[in-house]
Amino acid sequence: MKKLMTLLAVCGSITAIAQETDVNVDVNMGGMGIDMNVNINETYTETYTTTTTTTTTSGGGGVDHYVMPGYSGPIGCPWPMDEGQFSNAQRSVSSKDFEDSKLTVAKQITGANCLTADQVRRIMNEFDFEDSKLEYAKFAYNKTYDIGNYYMLNDAFDFESSIDELNDYINGY
Repeated sequence: MKKLMTLLAVCGSITAIAQETDVNVDVNMGGMGIDMNVNINETYTETYTTTTTTTTTSGGGGVDHYVMPGYSGPIGCPWPMDEGQFSNAQRSVSSKDFEDSKLTVAKQITGANCLTADQVRRIMNEFDFEDSKLEYAKFAYNKTYDIGNYYMLNDAFDFESSIDELNDYINGY
């Protein structure tokens, strides 16, 4: 939620006046014995006004991402799935009979959402094979909110080599 913090309006006016004065007209009609002299003194005034309004808006102070209690590390995505949504997603993965189908559904869910490291670990536990767990952990890294907690996934692996491979992947990311 972003909050509007500052609204600044500046208004100003510029007025200019142009004047033109003293117009003289002389008319002489020769041959008729009539001399005519006309003097016209007139003042002409034109006024125009230009008004400029500048509005500056700045946002700040609002939070544009989820704040996990007790976590202050780096974040990979802004809004992780809430537990209700995640429970439905996890059930969808676990309902599949084949490992490839589980991995496909897990990637679909993760590709469209943001998860916590704990949620990623819980989905990894739905897989039977180490290769599937590792592939999913790599896929989910950039869709994880609390990437500073990604070490929690290590408990889901059966082999140290998988932990090392995931660590190499993260360090190269």
